[in-house]
Amino acid sequence: MDPMIFDDAIMEVVRIFPWVAVVKPELLDLPVVAWRGETLRVLEPPSANRGELLEAILRRRYRKPFIGESAQERTLYFSLDNIQSRMRLDDPWALDLSYTRKVMSFLLFQATPRRILMVGLGGGSLAKYCYRHLPRARVDAVERDDDVIALRDYFFIPRASRRLAVIAADGARYVANSRQRYDVVICDAFESDGIAASVGQEAFYKNVCSTLNAGGILVANLAGPTEDRRRHLAMMTRVFSDDVLLVPVEGEGNEIVLAFKQAVQETSWPSIHERARALQGTLGLDFPRFASRLERSRKLGYARRTLAALSTTLAPRQGPAIPSAPDCAS
Repeated sequence: MDPMIFDDAIMEVVRIFPWVAVVKPELLDLPVVAWRGETLRVLEPPSANRGELLEAILRRRYRKPFIGESAQERTLYFSLDNIQSRMRLDDPWALDLSYTRKVMSFLLFQATPRRILMVGLGGGSLAKYCYRHLPRARVDAVERDDDVIALRDYFFIPRASRRLAVIAADGARYVANSRQRYDVVICDAFESDGIAASVGQEAFYKNVCSTLNAGGILVANLAGPTEDRRRHLAMMTRVFSDDVLLVPVEGEGNEIVLAFKQAVQETSWPSIHERARALQGTLGLDFPRFASRLERSRKLGYARRTLAALSTTLAPRQGPAIPSAPDCAS
């Protein structure tokens, strides 16, 4: 049987009969946080003190990922201030958070990617969506946190197949050492206090650029402190020779960056808008709006203006040293 058909069948069974799921680690339910309307669930032994665990979470001292669950949604948290992923229980394949839908705007420029790399797995929303809706693509998702990977079955991430792999590794080192080339790289790597330190060096973005095929695209989700986001935007702008588009995500505080190995020509926008209408018809996402926002970002030079508004020099964030590829030429 085709693995995609098999996984579709499993997902439908799980949706209708939630108890018929693959074997997954047991979670410890904490007292309900009434003001949030959800039960918090943690990867801890049954003997653990639930009150102490809840207090650690409420005081932002708990350092493992955990799940919040309501009747409608299941959320992956790194802290109560940091939603990493959210899944609708009535439609586990859907992209529930706005930023994940905007990430898919890479399809406006790469309509039929064959190989996609995701740095950061989270709850797997983007991995599942690409797996289901891009049948010609192979998705490699790299995640360094074993606890995040341990929670994958709670978010119904399909089993490994010829089209999907979850790789337990540090994303920055994987990119530095990989000989595989990708059409799209999606960077969505976070820790409890913001963007992961391991991807906070210019060497990481140089390696990503070298990993991309001709015409390849980096899509990065920026969230957290403004200075940190601007630092990453500045690094991407330098590495990708200013071929960078920046679009804010309304209501979520994120920003999405698209960085192009080869510049988008101004004459391409009419065909991009045409492709947006076609994609909206097949995938149901608001690609026409995505295209309009991206074109406006390009014409206004939003990324350059955002960086020019800074009055201070952005120093690199210290992280583990990684080897760097030479400067990436288009």
